[in-house]
Amino acid sequence: MSHSWTKEVAAALAPKGRTLVITLGSTLRADDGVGPYVCGRVKFKSPDLRLLDAGTTPENVAQTAIDWKPDKIILIDAAHFGGSAGEARVIPLAGINRQTVLSTHSFPLSVTFSIVQEDTGAELVVVGVQAASLDYKEGLSPEVESTASRLAEYFNKIG
Repeated sequence: MSHSWTKEVAAALAPKGRTLVITLGSTLRADDGVGPYVCGRVKFKSPDLRLLDAGTTPENVAQTAIDWKPDKIILIDAAHFGGSAGEARVIPLAGINRQTVLSTHSFPLSVTFSIVQEDTGAELVVVGVQAASLDYKEGLSPEVESTASRLAEYFNKIG
């Protein structure tokens, strides 16, 4: 990943009113752990920013997301879009079932978050990080860890 976000990724990561960041993934599947890695390193101080780690069952945080009534929801997950390892991209909601790591999610992400988006009226963005490995092992690849660290640093600076 380059030293700067693309304009599209920067816009996706920018908070808007009450902003909820939801991280996804499994720490047991190498780079699929990018979401939990970010979540474990972010500490929001602002009451208008909230962080939830959905792990591999995002449907379990759907009601919490709806009840909080965010203006914007940012999903962070490992993805496969054919980019360079560690590259971050905005993925359209309609494309997340093909490009995010489906095997670790028990229910289609597009269905879960379409419902959340409809019930809250929130802007919803998905930022995927290109995985290098989804092997059954702990730890992120160096490229993905670098991007995950940058994401955590960014979120800590804004909130």
